[in-house]
Amino acid sequence: MTLAPFASVDRSALRWLRTSDAPLEFTLSAGDVPVAVLRWATHRGSFATAETAGGTAWTLKRTGFLTPRLTVRAEGTSVDLATLTAHLRHHSIELASGDRYLLRRASLLLPAWTVSNAAGGEVLHIEPVPEGRKLGGGAVLVAPSASPSEALLLAVLAWYFIGLSWFEDETAEALAPFEGPDAPESISRRS
Repeated sequence: MTLAPFASVDRSALRWLRTSDAPLEFTLSAGDVPVAVLRWATHRGSFATAETAGGTAWTLKRTGFLTPRLTVRAEGTSVDLATLTAHLRHHSIELASGDRYLLRRASLLLPAWTVSNAAGGEVLHIEPVPEGRKLGGGAVLVAPSASPSEALLLAVLAWYFIGLSWFEDETAEALAPFEGPDAPESISRRS
């Protein structure tokens, strides 16, 4: 698949689409034009790679448990291009350039996320789209004032974080006991 340079596409309405389940993969597209691919190495692991136009490749991984830290690096290097530190209500992103951003839920009632710059201006708005219990994709709106290279890096890192969070929720739901009207009849009778 040939990826278009991010600066050459209409960035006003992008979307992430789940393009493979094994390995788990999402493609960021502007209309029908793909601009990036995010692929997990294993179905339940945190290590992933991202490909963009011109052969640019990044590696993404999560470290830490109570205070998770997500990093993006150019493939084959040990220098962080971006770091996301997860907190309870908001998450901070720092780029290698020193620019800082906040990633947070848009509201308690909406599954949408926003990435804002240090001045509070929204740079990205991301809305995950479920397909049943799975994360199927998501819409991404990029502010016109955003730098294309930073916006792409932020879109990939934010989607990676959203994907990891979603997969953890899927796992927790799978481990929860069956209750309520959708529970199998044999389990409902035991209650």
